[in-house]
Amino acid sequence: MLEKMKPVINILFMGILAGALVIGYDYYKTSEPAPPENQSLIIIDDMIQVEIGELGRLSVDKSKGVSFVWKCLPDGIDYKEYKSGRELVFSSGTLGDYLCVVSSAKDDEVEQKIIKIKVVAQGTKPINPDDPQPPTPPQPVVPGLPGEVIGWANAVVSPGKVMEAQSLAAAFDAVAVQIEAGAAITADDVADATRDATHSALGASLPAWTGFLKNLESYLQKERLKGTLVTVEDHVKIWKEIASGLKQVK
Repeated sequence: MLEKMKPVINILFMGILAGALVIGYDYYKTSEPAPPENQSLIIIDDMIQVEIGELGRLSVDKSKGVSFVWKCLPDGIDYKEYKSGRELVFSSGTLGDYLCVVSSAKDDEVEQKIIKIKVVAQGTKPINPDDPQPPTPPQPVVPGLPGEVIGWANAVVSPGKVMEAQSLAAAFDAVAVQIEAGAAITADDVADATRDATHSALGASLPAWTGFLKNLESYLQKERLKGTLVTVEDHVKIWKEIASGLKQVK
């Protein structure tokens, strides 16, 4: 079916610590030397690497501070202070890069240090910050319209972006089905069905997706001018490609 459609479409279309730390963890000092002991309230290595699923210990025993307060993020990570805050034991089972913050005071002095913690898979070679790290491999590029859709969606700022993208993908798939079934046979029908499905999918998050929808509308206008968005089949193909891109948003 190569029925043509009227070229009128108006589509209104969060620091952390989860620390699996080790009894006997591997760690390296950064290239910046620690200040002399008699001048620092807190003396502690500022970067460590640990393997997942084990306990780890942080110690400020060499520090001259009197009181120590710890905060490991995000909330919910298991950690406990010992020896009046001079030691911290913590654990987690989640891979990733995390932070633990320790603050200390003595007389009128106050100091704070941030410890960077990398939780890695078991058997991972320890990281030495003095050695150059291999570059992060480039992410695979998704060709065509799905790749464009992923790029536009990556610019969306919304706490629920991934779930919203999945909901939006389902909306475009549903409209494609309507077009194939003959329930939307004109461009106006498609515009109405897409607008309703988009609003329903995004709800109160619709304003956060304004930029995405404007980019999409601009793309569709160009396709119509090129003559590649004319038939029913054209619309079904492009709506499914939009859905495909949205499903890959991470």
